[in-house]
Amino acid sequence: MLATFVSMLCSSILTICITCLSAFAVTLIFKTSTTTNFAQGSIATLGCYVTAELFKRFGFPVYLGIIPGVVVGILLGLFVDVVIFRNGRSVNPVGKQIITMGLVSIIFGGIPLIFGNPESIPFEPFYNAVAVGESPNIFIPFGSSSLVVTKHSLVSLAITIVVLGVLFSLIKFSKWGLAVRTTASSESTAELMGINTHVITAASWGIAGAIGVLAAVMYAGGGAKIGVSFMTTIQVNAFLAGILGGFSTFYGPIVGAICIQVAATCVGFLAAFPGMSGITRWNMVIVYALMLLVILIKPQGLMGKPIVKKV
Repeated sequence: MLATFVSMLCSSILTICITCLSAFAVTLIFKTSTTTNFAQGSIATLGCYVTAELFKRFGFPVYLGIIPGVVVGILLGLFVDVVIFRNGRSVNPVGKQIITMGLVSIIFGGIPLIFGNPESIPFEPFYNAVAVGESPNIFIPFGSSSLVVTKHSLVSLAITIVVLGVLFSLIKFSKWGLAVRTTASSESTAELMGINTHVITAASWGIAGAIGVLAAVMYAGGGAKIGVSFMTTIQVNAFLAGILGGFSTFYGPIVGAICIQVAATCVGFLAAFPGMSGITRWNMVIVYALMLLVILIKPQGLMGKPIVKKV
């Protein structure tokens, strides 16, 4: 039974990586711009389509085609902050959220116009096409059986660890990170301290766009069917991870993303027991109910810190 659970957990590695990257992108924007970017998933999807189109028409390998896709994500993020939000600084956070929801409709409608039939674009994993006779999986000995992990999942895990490790190191130890943390704490205070908050928020949107495209390419390379809304579920889980882990810290949503997928694996594992096979259809419903219970007990999230206001 333990081998079954660990095997199911290994099969969730890719989803955990994608959700962690998406959650960090959402958190970075939320902390610096005080808004939730509902267009995060659609921006990532558009960048992924650019990468897929380069692969389909010009034979670009994914590790080269992802560069233009990431550039598109950065430019879209900069456009939203510099052109839209900066000219509407008086708009309240709810208004900004509505603007990002409008961007979702524009991008969803624009993708078929640019790329044609969305379902016609194939994709490949990061490790490129598997040679004849070569397995796309790695078999790891585990007791009397073996665990099956795809090479794509392991490459994605390594990329996720490196990307998040670099970003957290920059936030913790660099001047840019100090400026980000100060802006996240109080934008007006940051401006009084001489920090160019315009540059910080623009950089945050650009980085979030790049991370989103990276996550989308990982997801598509793992076998996900590409469509205009194929990142919607990941984006929803990223928001929920932020709520569960707590938006008051940068690492809280990462913890929340891992907890969501581990909980989903635990619920799926119950289906192996007699009489519990039907529980899989209620998998995410049960996970979301558990999340609601945790939030009711600790409203600020697992890693969240209570807000203290001085009178």
